[in-house]
Amino acid sequence: MMRWSTLLLSAPLVLALNVAGALPDDAIALNEKASKALAEGRPAEAVLLLESARRQMPHDEVLKGNLAWAYFQRGQNRQAAFDDTGALSDFRLATETYPSEPGYALHLTNLALQQYRLAEALSAVDEALELHPEHAQLHLLRGDVLNLLDELDGSVEAYERAVKLGEGDIRAAAQEAHARAARQANVERDYASHASDTFLIRHPQGTDFLDLLTGLDRARVEVCQALDAWPASRALVVLYPPDAFRAVTGTHDWVGGLFDRKIRLPIGDTQSDAGQVEAAFRHEFAHLLVSERNPRCPTFLNEGLAQWVEFGRGQGLERLVDHLRAVGMSTDELPRIEELPTSFVSVADRGQVMLSYLLSYAFVDYLVEHQGSGAPLRWVRELRRAPIADAYAAATRRSFERDEEQFRESVRVALGH
Repeated sequence: MMRWSTLLLSAPLVLALNVAGALPDDAIALNEKASKALAEGRPAEAVLLLESARRQMPHDEVLKGNLAWAYFQRGQNRQAAFDDTGALSDFRLATETYPSEPGYALHLTNLALQQYRLAEALSAVDEALELHPEHAQLHLLRGDVLNLLDELDGSVEAYERAVKLGEGDIRAAAQEAHARAARQANVERDYASHASDTFLIRHPQGTDFLDLLTGLDRARVEVCQALDAWPASRALVVLYPPDAFRAVTGTHDWVGGLFDRKIRLPIGDTQSDAGQVEAAFRHEFAHLLVSERNPRCPTFLNEGLAQWVEFGRGQGLERLVDHLRAVGMSTDELPRIEELPTSFVSVADRGQVMLSYLLSYAFVDYLVEHQGSGAPLRWVRELRRAPIADAYAAATRRSFERDEEQFRESVRVALGH
């Protein structure tokens, strides 16, 4: 359950100088060349040209605006190439060069938040709010950052401010976030915290949670080794009594854990529930790893990968076939991968949810069996810049449509049809 806003820049680029006669000829020529480079998709070249022009006229607002837009465009290119460090640097340069445009700060904060660089995200959004105190989306994003920093009261206040200032979709998102954060703050107000090198765990006072810590750390290492991927920062895990978990998350009773940038797990007894909690943690921790690589990863792949690390390799097809036999469903009735719900959490029909999870798991397990354990995460990364079938081809050098047909045939054979 993640929210990454669509950010709009109000006036990103002025291709022609407003007062051309006020600038040296060299600056005008450099700006024109930069404008052409930007129009042709070469922002890195435009940056060099505009930096040279700005050295001649360091205080010209038009050059500042154009240079900021070039930095931003170069940053987007770097982000598409998975160079998030370079993208952060360019978004920061755009923000510093032209701070009157809040969209740059929004992109900078969003990317820092995605990468769990929380101190940087908070600094960026706070600096932007000094210039744009009435900007609802900045307050909304500040609430997200503070929530991840576990400053729940401050998060509630930021969301409340966004509700007052926002309109339309921004106001609706802020209202939902405010209600959710208020529930969290109410339930977690007296929770204890324990920090280690790999976790920050919050739990009710008196919970004998240390008995779980060894198992969670073991599960974390095993998941990272299975996927050959490691998190950028330590995981924030919140343990709840079952009723409190439902109250905070608002999820259906079949949900055994939730990842919304925090790993939230229900637990009744630390002894008897230890195995269940460890399995649920594997699942949600996989979501954390996926979110760092592609926060907009399609649900079927995200959930399929999470189940693969939860239940293991080689069981996907068997579990799916057992379910299909139990409900009397044929392969022809099986939905296509791209027809699965965009969110499993919001589906109330337990049967539809179970089928969606099992189908996702079985397909990811099939992919691993034929392409190796690194294939799913390669697909996750490629999906940042291409639709499902094209990203699959880039990750596997195979046809998604052909492999899905072969997968469905393997289901048909296993069913004996």
